[in-house]
Amino acid sequence: MWDEARLRFGGDWNPEQWPERVWAEDVALMRRARVNLVTVGVFAWSRLEPAPGRYDFGWLDRVLDLLADNGVGAALATPTASPPPWFSLAHPGALPVTADGVRLHHGSRDTYCAAAPAYRAAARRIAGVLADRYAHHPAVALWHVHNEYGTVCHCEHAAVAFRAWLAGRHGSLDALNDAWTTSFWSQHYSDWAQISTPRATQYLANPGQLLDFRRFWSDTLLAAYAEQRDLLRAANPAVPVTTNYVLGDWVPVDHARWAAEVDLVAVDHYPSAVDGGAEEQTALAADLARGWARHGARVRAAADGGAWLLME
Repeated sequence: MWDEARLRFGGDWNPEQWPERVWAEDVALMRRARVNLVTVGVFAWSRLEPAPGRYDFGWLDRVLDLLADNGVGAALATPTASPPPWFSLAHPGALPVTADGVRLHHGSRDTYCAAAPAYRAAARRIAGVLADRYAHHPAVALWHVHNEYGTVCHCEHAAVAFRAWLAGRHGSLDALNDAWTTSFWSQHYSDWAQISTPRATQYLANPGQLLDFRRFWSDTLLAAYAEQRDLLRAANPAVPVTTNYVLGDWVPVDHARWAAEVDLVAVDHYPSAVDGGAEEQTALAADLARGWARHGARVRAAADGGAWLLME
């Protein structure tokens, strides 16, 4: 059960990345440091599902049992920020495409398009399996969905979804043309099929299109999060569900709106400055998180009405 009054202290723990003989020492050091919450499994999809529909949970069972035996809670992550190699090979159309039209390949993180149906189905499947197995495990104090939502894509899946989103938002091509001022530079659209994502172009892109594209991705990523959240919440409503907000001008996420969809606001701080500006950036992000938590998330702190978590 999540205790709203308790201070959480810890960080990411990735035991699948080193020998199992080290795990006991890791947890002993956690206890000495009074760590009481660690994120587990963020980038472990290939270890959890080494082949389609074939799962290996033995190592994660031992990890969570070890944490529970030592009084350390787990923020158990769904690993959907990094699909395994087999997924990319089976679904090359779900790999991301840049604004220049270049399809990226496997070998890093975030190798997916969140508008691709195959990716969304695979993400729901692994989240559901984790929920079925661990929703009532004594170590699981929090669900951590995905990691740092913000990846965008310009593939055909994204283009189709973008057109549908635009039709829902504007209602008609006349309204869209008016909103985007498309008479400028001969951009007037006469058919929805003429509209694509804002790909790299000769000169300046239409600012209305760019803004709507960011709004579209915020809604698309939120829908992807909500699909997993609903599975996890249904398995055990007592365990809060969140995702970690990543901040920056490249992130097309409306975090204020998202706050109503998470049980607990969680943010990451990676200041770009190396002087006093880093302190200012961190203070601003903390103040934003506090405001989002007060007006959105379900978990409340008795003192100020808005509990939030610094996840990274």
